[in-house]
Amino acid sequence: MLNKTIETTKCFHCGDFCMGLPVVFDEKAFCCKGCSSVYQILNKSNLCEYYNIHDASGVKLPESPDQQKFGFLDNEKIAASYIVFSKPNQLAVKFYLPQIHCSSCIWLLENLQKVNDGIYFSSVHFPTKEATIYFNPAAITIRAIAELLASIGYEPYITLDDGQQSKRQEKMVSRTAMVKIGIAGFCFANIMMLSFPEYLGLETITVDGLTANLFRYVNLLLALPVLLYSGSEFFINSWYSVKQQRLNIDAPIALALAVTFSRSVYEIISGTGGGYLDSMSGIIFFMLLGRSFQTKTFADLSFNRDYKSYFPVAVCLLDKNGLESYIPVQEVQVDDTIRIRSNEVIPVDGMHLLGKAEIDYSFVTGENEPTSVAIGDLVYAGGKQLNGSIDLLVVKPFSQSNFTRLWNNEAFKKTDKNVYSFTTVISNYFSLAVLTVAFSSFAYWYPTNMANAWQAMTAVLIVACPCALLITATFTEGFVLNIFSKHGLFLKNAQVLQTIATVDQVVFDKTGTLTYPHASSVEYIGDEIENDHLQIIASMAAQSLHPLSKAIANKISSAPRLLEHIKEVAGSGIEAWENETHYKLGSASFVGNVSAEPIASEVWVSIDNKVYGKFIIQNILRAHVDRLIHELPYPVAVLSGDNNNAENYLKQQLQRPISYHFNQSPQAKLAYIESLQLSGKEVMMVGDGLNDAGALSKSNVGIAVVDNTIQFSPASDAIMLSDQLPLLDQYIKAAIWSKNLIKTTFVISTLYNVIGLYFSVTAQMSPLVAAILMPSSTFTIVISTMLGAALIEKFCFKHIADLKNTHQ
Repeated sequence: MLNKTIETTKCFHCGDFCMGLPVVFDEKAFCCKGCSSVYQILNKSNLCEYYNIHDASGVKLPESPDQQKFGFLDNEKIAASYIVFSKPNQLAVKFYLPQIHCSSCIWLLENLQKVNDGIYFSSVHFPTKEATIYFNPAAITIRAIAELLASIGYEPYITLDDGQQSKRQEKMVSRTAMVKIGIAGFCFANIMMLSFPEYLGLETITVDGLTANLFRYVNLLLALPVLLYSGSEFFINSWYSVKQQRLNIDAPIALALAVTFSRSVYEIISGTGGGYLDSMSGIIFFMLLGRSFQTKTFADLSFNRDYKSYFPVAVCLLDKNGLESYIPVQEVQVDDTIRIRSNEVIPVDGMHLLGKAEIDYSFVTGENEPTSVAIGDLVYAGGKQLNGSIDLLVVKPFSQSNFTRLWNNEAFKKTDKNVYSFTTVISNYFSLAVLTVAFSSFAYWYPTNMANAWQAMTAVLIVACPCALLITATFTEGFVLNIFSKHGLFLKNAQVLQTIATVDQVVFDKTGTLTYPHASSVEYIGDEIENDHLQIIASMAAQSLHPLSKAIANKISSAPRLLEHIKEVAGSGIEAWENETHYKLGSASFVGNVSAEPIASEVWVSIDNKVYGKFIIQNILRAHVDRLIHELPYPVAVLSGDNNNAENYLKQQLQRPISYHFNQSPQAKLAYIESLQLSGKEVMMVGDGLNDAGALSKSNVGIAVVDNTIQFSPASDAIMLSDQLPLLDQYIKAAIWSKNLIKTTFVISTLYNVIGLYFSVTAQMSPLVAAILMPSSTFTIVISTMLGAALIEKFCFKHIADLKNTHQ
């Protein structure tokens, strides 16, 4: 540690210039004690890599933070409103951190466990600037976490009504943007009106004793609020990027505005001209208008994705008499009673009412250790019930945005691609190239024509923009994702859409995917089973989601009971203990009949280790699946845990070369997917998410086909309504077309920049025209992607009506 002044006066942490004598620690200069304190915390925790991501990217800390500011979080009732997950020795809280602004922030906040051992891990949702922190409540409190965040420059924004405050804040931001556009438009129009004498060459004529020179000063006054208020975001964003030693897309625009305004002030004061204040005001007005349109389009896409799109799952609702019915998960209300069966994902927070709750929270935490939940305790959305059924009293309504966010948990990501880094790189190098071209144009024209020099440089700075290049994929994928959701295929993110376009091998699970979950016939062969035992067997089958179990439950048609002592073994069967009796329902080897020769899809029954008999189930192929298999242009494989008695039936129905694999355990299915990938295949796995969860997770694209339950695997990449399965080839075609649409619009964007730069460099384009063209490129991209998406929907889903009308 040194106590001497060092040469640099730039703060090592936040990048601000040190005013006066800097605070020095570890031979580094800091503008204040706050920044020095943050550095010491990070240095002590070996987190100084934070500064290597973006130099001087830290958030400035107040000099004297209020140590009692978060005291109210010691109140359990208040703290509980920020808890989003709870189990023994682990809590999770979610805070809004408005200071989040770059990848350095994300890196630091997702490494909080290195600062405090009581924190397990944390995740950041960049678009909403929210951090979810999982921690041990015995080691650190919610208040201490809030204070820790504040100490490193990320003070949580907390109100007692966060939901309403968030809405009010969004409205305030939107209103501010509209006011800026309104002021810019008003001043722009008036500046143009007062500049008519200039346009008509009448600047020397006196009107009522007022000279045109006075009009110029009035224009200057009108231009000030446009520059300082409406255009402030361009300068703020540019300064911010310069502090981080990288240029964003606002840097050339801010420079163009500064050059235009400075040149205008010089001409007005020197009396040599009227300047370019109309152009400057027009630049700001049209740029803000274009950004407003872009933001509105993004918001609409996000809204449709999070709230309007039909999330294709349903939940079992119990009425006052205990009768079951299925309703869309979005219609679940607080105080409803719902039933969650074995292997179902819990869609809402609820109080445990009945049944033995063993919850797998890997969807939420990434950890596979089951958690037992007592009667009366809370069960959180995202958990999966492992064995048997449970009843829950709903305490929070379904949140599509939160559920989609859970689905995109880091634990289930299959790619490390970073969209933000791509955007940052493009913006940085593009801006450097634009500045180079602008100054080169100025240098070229300067010796011969000063007016052309200013015009060329300003026009280049304005017209060239990577926005269109960067938003092409975002808009196209957003529109196509909404089309997919509309037709019953819900993708968890845009990366899945890109991966679908690269698939060259499709693998199907048979039972419950290619075939209907209900059977064409169920026949029991064996010793007679007493009614009391038969009711238990029916209840066991009813608490399972497996298609064969459903068929047996429907066959027996007995009112199911909620069994507490029940266990389901994936790929084998179910066992239960009731009234000191041991029941088994499953494969021959599972119940103990190892000598049985399989003749069909069959489920054996044993009671107290005595094999009574078996249910023989004949499945039928889903309607139009034969058309799908025939139309798929890729190699197709079928995996099944059943025996191979159905192979001849499938060959007769599907009539194309298919690789069949029967008697496949969940592990064998996963191994088969791995073998295909090792041979260089991009594999799409289509299953029901039960015995093929591992294969869905391992595949490049995993699609869970659902009928009426929330049974999908969290590790799947997409959820498809079962009646949409025959259209899978159309979805793949749409993904390929969307990829081609992105390439086309990217070419259009590139041509726009090339043509715009040509006319700018040759001084044939005025800055005002450039300001109009720049947001126009955004309009062009949005309109072209909308039209392209509409064509994709029209041509790729042209069979949908016919298929639905003839669906069996």
